[in-house]
Amino acid sequence: MEIKCAQCGAKIEISPETGFVNCPYCDSRLYLDMDQAVRHLYLKPLLSPEQLTGIIIRELAPLELKNPIKVIEANLSFVPFWLIRLKNTVLSFPAQELELMELKNFKIPTGQLLPYEADLEKRYLVEMPIISLEDIKQMPEVEEFKEKIESADLIHIPFYQVIYQSDEVRYRALIDAIQGKLYAEIFPPALSKEKDRYFMSLFIVLSLVFFVEAFFIHKFWILVLAYLGTFGISGYVIQKILAKKGY
Repeated sequence: MEIKCAQCGAKIEISPETGFVNCPYCDSRLYLDMDQAVRHLYLKPLLSPEQLTGIIIRELAPLELKNPIKVIEANLSFVPFWLIRLKNTVLSFPAQELELMELKNFKIPTGQLLPYEADLEKRYLVEMPIISLEDIKQMPEVEEFKEKIESADLIHIPFYQVIYQSDEVRYRALIDAIQGKLYAEIFPPALSKEKDRYFMSLFIVLSLVFFVEAFFIHKFWILVLAYLGTFGISGYVIQKILAKKGY
């Protein structure tokens, strides 16, 4: 079987079962998708594991978490994406079935695209493409531009698979090792929501107590004193509870 190098155009003889090949003329790393060859590239991670705690704290800052974040585990992995170049724009699509829906709209970050190195598979988790280039071309958002495609590359993007702890609960997340963006389905509960939950509980309890007092106490001035006493005691108790929880 003979294919054309996506980089230099040279004709290369390959066996049908080959998945990856290096062009003997320009040394480009190629990925064979169906009956065509595309460039196989990757981006080097720019962030180190030591930076992950700071990134998570920054990304979760709007939640106003009261307890410190602790990274339990962090593993670098490479996720495949298709990069489709049209005349005036660039489109990107995951080449894997992704658990996180947010990554379906992931835009490949700018950076130096390097020829894929097979040694990466010995050091890190490298996910291989499941969704073919032909599958991408059949997608509605691509099909209308199919004739305008100038080139297509398979690019492996580095992500940290992270397990971190907040308030004695562990959470899983992906962190883009280029830009430092955090992706996850479940986040720690926001402090404001937890406070709201306590105040709502207080409101319900006070409403019930006031109703009971109004039902049994018929003298106005005694009822007023009862209301003031109940409100003062409940306010003191809820303040102590919030202080104990660190709010």
